[in-house]
Amino acid sequence: MENPANSRRDMLIVAWIATLLASSLGIILWRELAGSEPYWLPWIHAIGLLVIFSFTLVRRNLKPLRGFLAILLVIFFFGFGGGWQFGIIPFIRESSIWISWESRVPWALSAVVYHIIRLSPALVILSFLLLKGKKPQDFFLAKGKIDAPVEPSRLIAMKKPEPWTRIGTIFAVVIASGTFAYLVLSSSLSFDTLIAALPLIPAALLIAVINAFNEEFTLRAAPLSELLSPIGKQQALMTITVFFGLGHFYGVPAGVVGMLLSSFLGWFLGKSMLETKGFFWAWLIHFLSDAFIFTFFAISAVT
Repeated sequence: MENPANSRRDMLIVAWIATLLASSLGIILWRELAGSEPYWLPWIHAIGLLVIFSFTLVRRNLKPLRGFLAILLVIFFFGFGGGWQFGIIPFIRESSIWISWESRVPWALSAVVYHIIRLSPALVILSFLLLKGKKPQDFFLAKGKIDAPVEPSRLIAMKKPEPWTRIGTIFAVVIASGTFAYLVLSSSLSFDTLIAALPLIPAALLIAVINAFNEEFTLRAAPLSELLSPIGKQQALMTITVFFGLGHFYGVPAGVVGMLLSSFLGWFLGKSMLETKGFFWAWLIHFLSDAFIFTFFAISAVT
């Protein structure tokens, strides 16, 4: 009989290897150390992920990771994980048809259509989970108990439990305000450009709604739900946190600081899902931050 401790250890190792293969770590190392990544790099990662997935089909002790590996494969081959110029979505965006169309239409239309296309992996993953017989609440796609107690943590300087209604509200305001301050300080915003961009703000908010749902479901809720049983709550949260942080190395803000901030945000939002058993706080906090980011993208589109 197989030792459960050894089985859990094997699944933990495999989950981390697969996560790092699907993440932007390889891209980051090549770009920062060599200037650019070789054309064959994505295929090495793709083959590695396919090999690991095949192990979950034949190795009994790795079977509980099959759903997680399937989700990583969808994310990777759609090119959704962050940084990769490989996959279905980057292929569409780099095609001559898309480039020609994008150059002829307003920013609002092209940006909304692009983010709808980016929803495709979420729809595939959602279908996969439903076909497995899971219910939406099984993968956190529910409001949840929004006033559940927050488990104390030194990372957020908490020594005793408090309701998520208080902590979630505080962090929503702090994170949104911090994002806004960073954007203002790093841009040359003028009153004229702000007025010119006002008609684009509804499109920016719509994109923020779509993107917040997309990232929270595809990069957090779905993979987190598939990892809980195989490797446990804390390791599952840490794995998804690292994946999310690495995916934002080239985000806003970029670099190590941006990656660390995104990692903390990813940890906090994942914590909210685990403790409230729902999507509410994760989506709301992400949306408020994205609302400012995409509004500034809209402003830059008119300058």
